[in-house]
Amino acid sequence: MNPLKVLFMGNSYTFCNKMPWIVSKLAESAQRNLVVDMVTQGGVSLEWHAHNQETLDAIEKGDWNIVVLQDFSLGPIENREKMFQFGMELNQRIQKIGAETVLYMTWARQNIPEMIDDLADAYISLGKSINAKVAPVGIAWKNAIETNPDLILYTHDKSHPTPSGSYLSASVFYSIFYNSSPEGLTGKIVVDDENIVDLNDEDALFLQKIAWRTFNNL
Repeated sequence: MNPLKVLFMGNSYTFCNKMPWIVSKLAESAQRNLVVDMVTQGGVSLEWHAHNQETLDAIEKGDWNIVVLQDFSLGPIENREKMFQFGMELNQRIQKIGAETVLYMTWARQNIPEMIDDLADAYISLGKSINAKVAPVGIAWKNAIETNPDLILYTHDKSHPTPSGSYLSASVFYSIFYNSSPEGLTGKIVVDDENIVDLNDEDALFLQKIAWRTFNNL
């Protein structure tokens, strides 16, 4: 079976804890072949990617099935017009190579939980305007924290993800890539001999269920 090939484009919310490779390891545990790569740099936006030659070259030469777009965490709130402008530009390039765009809805800052409403609205609206799927990661985080307030998804900076946070994000992407539940997949992720995630079965299943429920309710 041919692998599913996915390019992630974003910033630290994408590369923290090697999140794209967590998705590939989830797929591997379901006997699926997922090839991932990423073009990322800390703090950058869709505007940066739209002008970054490495990003543009990566889109064109990769033979991708899916390209994931992640804007700067505050970008959709501070400058929604730019998010739409450059999201549309990048989507046109993605469509030109015959790939599908997936938008990566990020999460609210820990101390500004109400951010998720504007974030979700921006990503869902952009998704409708370019006919792209939206990975509702931010809503999954909100649902997980509301269900279990003791869950530690944020690092000390109240912004970046813990390994559990990245695992939840990856579980949402698995759901959207395969239209299939991640429930029962591995909660122990090793990438390049590095232990990235080490969840017991109960905690992994909780996050998997949140991801699948959120995906189905978007």
